[in-house]
Amino acid sequence: MKLEEAKGNWALVTGASSGIGREFALQLAAVGMNMVLVARRKPLLDILGSKLSQRYEVRALILPVDLSRTNAISEIRSHLVTEGVKVRMLVNNAAFGRWGRFEATPAEVYEEMIRLNEMAMVSLCHHFLEDLSSFPTSVIINVSSPAAYNPIPYMAVYAATKAFVSSFSQALYGEWRDRGVLVQTLVPGPTETEFDTVAGAYASALKGRESTDTVVKTSLAHLAGDAPLVITAKGTYKQRVFTALFPVKMVIKTVARMFQPPKGN
Repeated sequence: MKLEEAKGNWALVTGASSGIGREFALQLAAVGMNMVLVARRKPLLDILGSKLSQRYEVRALILPVDLSRTNAISEIRSHLVTEGVKVRMLVNNAAFGRWGRFEATPAEVYEEMIRLNEMAMVSLCHHFLEDLSSFPTSVIINVSSPAAYNPIPYMAVYAATKAFVSSFSQALYGEWRDRGVLVQTLVPGPTETEFDTVAGAYASALKGRESTDTVVKTSLAHLAGDAPLVITAKGTYKQRVFTALFPVKMVIKTVARMFQPPKGN
């Protein structure tokens, strides 16, 4: 899909209140797309919506929703139908993680993580296929992570959810490309967002952070080329080769050293 063809159409972005989601909203509004902004923090969405409307003269619909809640997606869909909004682009960005020993985080948090990182994404794709397939071309961008490429001790559940995102998204690309729906799996590296703070990140082997501007520009630049996988993270080729060729025990031990909590944690 060429972005200029989508001017005046609607894009739905989850996790839009900050980070990569916010940047997607800014860059899509800049090309004239109207925005459905979904996140939990209404004050931040209100500020962003006003900014988009004033700066780019687009419509911005604010939906402060907890996507991990049962029936949240069907409620979003019903509301948009009532508003006469038909989505041409869906950006599934909302997600969170937890660093540290598995048992240190309550099971309820992991359940919420799985519902948000996996089930909300699947449900949004399912609920909005009718909208997406009604256009000659349309796009879903599902945000994954390099964590998808190997098991990560001390980020076990988060890494598993991102492995799900990558596998599901690339399979869906194979199913829906002949319907004009591009499903792009976006793999950013560590990025300048609130993710580390929310996840309780500590010092690790991960150094440096990408800008959200670079991640989003790279993603959007690949839409016209029908790319099913866009990687902005550095070093994933070596990561995948290491995981594929070396003994599993060695891979797990090496990654565990990279993410091991400081002593006393």
